Amino acid sequence: MTTSLKTAIGLVGAMSTAGGVVLTYKLVNKSNTISHHIKPEYLLTDSHSSQWTHRLDLLNKAQETNLSEDLIDLKKRKSSLTIDDLKRWCKSSLKSEFNGKEDKKFSNTLLYCGLNMGDRIQGNKVSSTTEKGNTSLKSQFEKLKSKKNTELVPALFSIKDKNNSDSSWEGNEALKEWCTKALDMPLEEGLTHDNAKEYCVLDS
Repeated sequence: MTTSLKTAIGLVGAMSTAGGVVLTYKLVNKSNTISHHIKPEYLLTDSHSSQWTHRLDLLNKAQETNLSEDLIDLKKRKSSLTIDDLKRWCKSSLKSEFNGKEDKKFSNTLLYCGLNMGDRIQGNKVSSTTEKGNTSLKSQFEKLKSKKNTELVPALFSIKDKNNSDSSWEGNEALKEWCTKALDMPLEEGLTHDNAKEYCVLDS
């Protein structure tokens, strides 16, 4: 048993309140930080210059309701955030206590400090500049029609029967919208990644 752990246990014995026990447990349990719940290879490094620029753009456009309190404060303190500001926040956030996957600070760290789906997926990806009448996008949309609900995420399954005539392109528009959102999601293995890889890459 380490000296620090012995000391902590001694402090627990000396404390009479439950609050003291919880505080001491948190001091001992140093491994429960956000960084321990994200794969190191999923985090951005200094070499990811274009990704940092994109994350800063996402942060500048983000609604306050989707941000942790410290990120809101950071945006309010500075009229114009820089990439270095974001990097410093990421470094600090990774050392913060992990409070569950639904915690805004954790989700913000994944989104603004890590790789996203689009970083892993290669090729001519659907983007905001993709024309709604793009023939390759149409081909990708047509592939959805034969798929079962177990093969698609709910959002994709719900659009597969949309009208996609040349006059409306509702299907193309819906697929484009889903792809642009999915490609900006934090990198995670699973059906969303598989669907994005299959339906969000266009012919060159």
